Amino acid sequence: MDEINLETIRELFQSGSLDLTATQPGICLPMLQRIYKKMKVGIEFEDIRVNDSRIVDGHHRYVCSKLLNIDIGINNNYPIPSTSENHEWEVLVIDEHDYEIDEEIHQHNVRDAEINGVDIEFLNDL
Repeated sequence: MDEINLETIRELFQSGSLDLTATQPGICLPMLQRIYKKMKVGIEFEDIRVNDSRIVDGHHRYVCSKLLNIDIGINNNYPIPSTSENHEWEVLVIDEHDYEIDEEIHQHNVRDAEINGVDIEFLNDL
């Protein structure tokens, strides 16, 4: 799979193969596409943060790791706000509009390049 799209994500969400619980109502397709490209070439990411099988931080990383069948670390027993609600993957909104501005994307690339010991241009070109 070279690229992911709405259909790819919908199929995963309907598959019943996601064993962790979403605690946000939506997910951003452009963010998924960026993370997916990085994971596909071997870029490693921080562990996702989970509390009792509920994702606190890392929904996008989790979804991409499942699409690529890559293990991702889990930081369990992470504090979660008492107001957090569970959301069914099957009805999660997949937003085609980017949540991040260019500066945020650049900062992620800088961080990921440093953590993985790769040239920033490599990530910028993905």
